[in-house]
Amino acid sequence: MLEEWKRIIEAALDDFSEVGLSNSSIESIAGRAELEPAVVRALFVDKETLLKELFKEKTEPMVSAISLAVQEIEDPKELIRKSMEHLDRWLLMHPKVVKLYLRGSLEESEALQTIFQKYLLPSEFVERLDQFVQEGKFRCSSTLILMVLLDSLILLLHMMRPVMMMISPDQSFEQIAQQRFDAFIDLLENGLYT
Repeated sequence: MLEEWKRIIEAALDDFSEVGLSNSSIESIAGRAELEPAVVRALFVDKETLLKELFKEKTEPMVSAISLAVQEIEDPKELIRKSMEHLDRWLLMHPKVVKLYLRGSLEESEALQTIFQKYLLPSEFVERLDQFVQEGKFRCSSTLILMVLLDSLILLLHMMRPVMMMISPDQSFEQIAQQRFDAFIDLLENGLYT
């Protein structure tokens, strides 16, 4: 059963990221996994449950790694730098999850919103970030706005991977990502203006 579970998760990631959440189906996912739709339904019931399990499977290690990495950090800048570095590295290794996130965001999926609330938002990182915001250690007085800013700085490049490769064909995506991350850290530490 574990083997089938893994095949279904990978097939769902492929299906959701390639055709979108609303256009995928249990049948198409079963086809990709080379299983009967009844097997997929027996393990996951429906598409929304499968999406939640997929997101949990793919993001839990990243959320745990970030929480562990920032556990002892008391400096707000270092907390953000370290956590964003982990997130950035993870996104580089999981382009299909980035596509899934983008498709889910565009389709305004309630399932994606539930996933964020259940698996990403109640993390230790967000609690620490909120603590720093409440203590006035950031100029931004809203944890939500701060997270939107951080997500947009990190996720945009990953969402625009094909475009970035066209703009800079002489560089690898990893090189482009590193330059952008260095600029992000420089802005974070030194501000936009000199």
